[in-house]
Amino acid sequence: MTKLLTVREIISRSTEYLKGHGVDTARLDSELLLAEALNLTRIQLYLQLERPLQEEELARLRQLLGKRGKQRVPVAYLLGKKEFYGLDLAVSPQVLIPRPETELLVELVAKKAPSSARLLEVGIGSGAISISLAKALPELKIWATDLSREALLIAQENCQRHQVAERIQLLEGDLFAPVLGKEGFFEVVVANPPYIPHSQLPTLAPELRHEPQLALDGGPDGLSVLEPLVREAYTYLAPGGLLALELGEGQGEAVTAIATKAGFVEPSCHNDYSGFERFFIAWRPNR
Repeated sequence: MTKLLTVREIISRSTEYLKGHGVDTARLDSELLLAEALNLTRIQLYLQLERPLQEEELARLRQLLGKRGKQRVPVAYLLGKKEFYGLDLAVSPQVLIPRPETELLVELVAKKAPSSARLLEVGIGSGAISISLAKALPELKIWATDLSREALLIAQENCQRHQVAERIQLLEGDLFAPVLGKEGFFEVVVANPPYIPHSQLPTLAPELRHEPQLALDGGPDGLSVLEPLVREAYTYLAPGGLLALELGEGQGEAVTAIATKAGFVEPSCHNDYSGFERFFIAWRPNR
């Protein structure tokens, strides 16, 4: 009779398999995928390390490991969820996977925005930023746009999941088109726009091939979306309003110049966890 492999043994073998396919987070991913295959949490997994796996359980795991290893599908898409700012968010290949560093953008806005401000997020994606801010600032009123109808459906699901759907108005369209007529209306505009130069996309991690290119491709210089976003944001902000953006590495100087030319004052860049300039804020003059 063939000896059944235990959870401990499967984690070890899965980790080696993913390492062999170039996955940097092989151990963590192995645990997450095994927990998914067994319908357990990671904590429950560690409480059952000597549990033998049945063939049908191994079959589910093999399918997940194949997608993660050979196809390099991100774990978040395989699980259908991603934690962000303490919130469990639904994700799919129709939306960018929320990154931990973007939590710093949420913190910046939460510290600097009026608690009852009217806020516009341009390009809501999964809803990570808007929903986190809605939870952090219960009096905030939020409008959010996105060009992708599929992304808006995911954002709507997440808004409902976290009970903020009544406070976040979702609008379909490009940049500020859905809020025409609301010039000077918002106290805050926030965005994590596409900012990766087109030529760099093929050189990035293979996992990024599975994420929506619409949310990544910033054109020839990475500024094709950022430049009109900054210029138009000035029009839609009320006097004294805040613009807060996530940027690509090395884009701070260019975005500062664009913002200054548009009329913004007090521009500043802020670092991410790795010490790179990642976030930009500026103000519309209070007059």
